[in-house]
Amino acid sequence: MCIVTFDWERNDAVEKVKSFSRNNSLSFVVLELTEACNFNCMWCYAAANRGGSSRHMPWEKAERLIKILADSGIKQVTCSGGEPLMYPHLERFVRSATEHGLIVHLNTNGYFLTKERARELKKAGMTQVQTNIDSLNPDEHNRVRGNSESFERAVAALKNARDAGMTAVSQTVLTKKNEKDVVDIFRFARSIGVQRCRVWDMVPSGTAIENIELRPTSFIGTLKELCSFAEETGAISVESADPLFPANHRPGIDVYGGICAASMGGFTTISVQGDVFFCATLRKTLYNAFEVAESNGNSIRDIHAEKVRKFVGQLHVPDECRECEHFKLCHGGCPTRRAFSPDGRDYWCIRPRPAKISGPCAMST
Repeated sequence: MCIVTFDWERNDAVEKVKSFSRNNSLSFVVLELTEACNFNCMWCYAAANRGGSSRHMPWEKAERLIKILADSGIKQVTCSGGEPLMYPHLERFVRSATEHGLIVHLNTNGYFLTKERARELKKAGMTQVQTNIDSLNPDEHNRVRGNSESFERAVAALKNARDAGMTAVSQTVLTKKNEKDVVDIFRFARSIGVQRCRVWDMVPSGTAIENIELRPTSFIGTLKELCSFAEETGAISVESADPLFPANHRPGIDVYGGICAASMGGFTTISVQGDVFFCATLRKTLYNAFEVAESNGNSIRDIHAEKVRKFVGQLHVPDECRECEHFKLCHGGCPTRRAFSPDGRDYWCIRPRPAKISGPCAMST
């Protein structure tokens, strides 16, 4: 996913990014424990709760997958869905994953994260909770998220996670509706004690395809504004999982990453059935984790690297991108955005479109 995270307190994020850059192997997994969801978000990359299916991963398979991930050298798993707080074995999963040496995070809509539930998850080993604030206008936020109580529940969830001793992360999916307000959203999140703020690009995946006209007008430009806000308010670092940022922008704050971790083989998403996707948004099944582990000594790491290399090698990258002096940094940008661009280029690369490159790739506005 094309996410960029801003940190105001020290945590292990920078070291994790550096570690991945050194090792270039599968390190982070988003695990969709359930397809059930009580929201209907306009930009849901997984199209959760739209197909009439509400399958959970059976506990026996979840337990097996924890062992597979640990034996494969995975460092971190983010519990996702659907809505992971609807997964009936969540605390049990967190406890077992932690015991196997995994860092465990939670990506939730926050609706069910009461104070008590937050304390239980912290006790089980959860270290971070992330949920969305997509507008400071409660009615607009609720409309986008498809739930009339979404805003108040999300704010409460962030406070509950913080009070339980976990890192609270405010997330915002950037659209035309909120890109001018996102600095204020960050400011609000900081005012309630949120330690990290994050933005996602509304990439064309899942239900976002139906609402693609809502994608922001200047994703990279908005990131620059957020960097300025972060620097002015004492943030200590930025971690970018977007390959176009900060390839051509050097803010006055340390920015780490700037790569597509999925293309490099360091990040993936696993479905309820154990299918391993290229990434959370370009949901091409590469293999099934249970099947590969069964025949590969309980590890998926080598197979994952091989499958990613093959898949990335088949993706179309225009010749003009390969000739660009920034190609070694961005590798052509986001594969999901390229797939939905008429000319096959990442549509956030604003370098002029002529066939021949005459200057540096203008990846910032």
